[in-house]
Amino acid sequence: MILLFISLCGLASSVAYRSMDPLVTSIAREFAVPVTTAALLSSAYALPFALGQPILGPLGDVFGKGRVLIICLWVLTATLVVGAFSPSFEFLLALRFIGGLAGGGTMPVAMAMIGDRFPPSQRQVAIARFLAVTLIGQVSASSLSGLLAVSVGWRGFFLLGALVALSAALGATWKLREPKTLERPRFSISEAAGRYRLVFANPKSWLCFGTVFIEAIAIYGATPYVAEILETAHLGGPREAGFVIAGIGIGGLLYSFTLTWLMRRLTRIQMMSTGGVIGAVAIAGVAFVPAWTVLVGLFTLLGFGFVMLHNSVQTEVSSLAPEARASAFSMHAFSFFLGQAIGPVIFGTGMHLIGTGPMLMINACVLAAVGIGAAILFSRHGTDLD
Repeated sequence: MILLFISLCGLASSVAYRSMDPLVTSIAREFAVPVTTAALLSSAYALPFALGQPILGPLGDVFGKGRVLIICLWVLTATLVVGAFSPSFEFLLALRFIGGLAGGGTMPVAMAMIGDRFPPSQRQVAIARFLAVTLIGQVSASSLSGLLAVSVGWRGFFLLGALVALSAALGATWKLREPKTLERPRFSISEAAGRYRLVFANPKSWLCFGTVFIEAIAIYGATPYVAEILETAHLGGPREAGFVIAGIGIGGLLYSFTLTWLMRRLTRIQMMSTGGVIGAVAIAGVAFVPAWTVLVGLFTLLGFGFVMLHNSVQTEVSSLAPEARASAFSMHAFSFFLGQAIGPVIFGTGMHLIGTGPMLMINACVLAAVGIGAAILFSRHGTDLD
């Protein structure tokens, strides 16, 4: 039951973030800005999500993960409600920044709570189930935002996202509150730094964080441009883009459903290399811009490979420093979302310099290399969990 409420928090953050990609062209038209400028709305959420982690993680360890989670969910809800009535692009960009900062206190803190409550033998499955719920949010947000872009508009979809965030905030306030303590904890920079020293004392930390950083650049750099790619090739618009991007979530769900079967046949290290290669093949296929229905299949394959690699690394993160688990997951989120923030800028720049196809092929090669490289390096360090 607790896992359900924790997962609802991840669902809210996922809906708030991933619903934006299919709406980029609609927002660009309404505010009369270039698509590349409107695509910054994704980075505006991802960047503060990442940059807030060095503080939010230790705050969760000191004040309690539940407290941080609840506060951030209420702030996220407020930004979505107000965002639906944004009078200008700049105002919306600022709200996305605040929402991203609040989102930074949801998913990594929620995963740290899972690490606290589930033993190592159950942890990968528990994290995968948490991811499954967040991926349902990703699938729903991507597909529905594209479908409803014309009927209710992007503003109406913001209000739907606010409803999800409100449900998560109410659920967390009810079920995930911290027990009352006699002594009010105090936060100090030195203590926060000490927790990060514990995390980075583990030599696998750099490998974990570097892997998800590069992985995020390779995978999520292109997603804000899917609608433009489809429109340029005369294959569809926001509706089709929503279905295509939702494929990542569908693939992740397929991985979650087959994880128990996969764990009997592959080691965690083998999942890393296999996931990277599967994802790379999918991205390379997108470069040929087939029918949008084929793109849905390719993005589903991409989601399967991505989550196979990502979930394997997440499980390693859970054991980097058990006494500073929220800090470890926050640094993990910092790296992952920093990659997501940088990715669209890199891809957009490359798309205009060398073209969409070559950039997709480059991203495919990078993803294959990071999956295989992570597998090789983890095999040298070992993957024992606490």
